[in-house]
Amino acid sequence: MLVRFDPHERLYKTLKLVRSIHLNMQRSAEHMLDGAGISVAERAVLELFCEIPLTVPEAARRLSMKRQFVLRIVTGLMDKQLLERQPNPEHRRAYLCAPTAAGRDLFEEIHRREIEMLHVLLGDINQTDAVAALRVMTRVATAFERLAGELDEAVEEETFEA
Repeated sequence: MLVRFDPHERLYKTLKLVRSIHLNMQRSAEHMLDGAGISVAERAVLELFCEIPLTVPEAARRLSMKRQFVLRIVTGLMDKQLLERQPNPEHRRAYLCAPTAAGRDLFEEIHRREIEMLHVLLGDINQTDAVAALRVMTRVATAFERLAGELDEAVEEETFEA
């Protein structure tokens, strides 16, 4: 009997793995951050600000997190002197957040250890496979980000109409 290859069923099986991958990566990250003085959520926010100075609302959108949650994390990172406020030339009241030298150094050390771990765990994955995985996961992330935004807008419209 010939079984038809369904790429969408294969993609679904791949995406099913994302939950367990995410949970296990989070558990591993918690262990790797032990002694660093920051949480997994703080690490994610610090990484984003190390890439580019942003306002809290911009960071929340890029991370697909609630603004209030990101603001609490930012406040904690500022208290730890890992982030600082910078003037925003586009808006007087909405400041930009950027890493301090200590924040950038901490993130670079964490990132270095993460890359070393990937070499140990997954060093046999070749460039072609890594590029293909990144391309597919980027498309998936973009599609679901768009869908989530549309669903959020629909809920807001329903709430506004009620």
